[in-house]
Amino acid sequence: MDNFDSWNNLKKTINEVEIPQVNFPIPQEVWMCIVGKNIGFEQNGSGSNFSRPVLVIKKFNNKMYWVISLSTKQKSVDFYYNFTDPQENHVSVIIAQMKLVSIKRMKRKIYKMNDTDFLCVKNILKKFLD
Repeated sequence: MDNFDSWNNLKKTINEVEIPQVNFPIPQEVWMCIVGKNIGFEQNGSGSNFSRPVLVIKKFNNKMYWVISLSTKQKSVDFYYNFTDPQENHVSVIIAQMKLVSIKRMKRKIYKMNDTDFLCVKNILKKFLD
């Protein structure tokens, strides 16, 4: 229960933060995002600010984004897309973990995914939506 209480207090603080006016995320970028303490099999953030890397899929405006959580655990299942990031780390995009987030959760850009991998992720996502 302790983690939920910590997350709830942090969430209140995040909500009060003013939206920055520069460096808005764009599709194909990987950002550190405060995703929180979640329920069941939803991907949690880690550390004291409950954050994890996410891939920006769609920008609706400067305040709302579709993102997908990333993991360092690679799996051979149809809703994981495994790739190697620019630092040569093995990473997975967990397609089933797409969610809408506020700019207030986005902390910093980490890198931009290469064109080929991003196109593959979008194609897998389109198949899931059919």
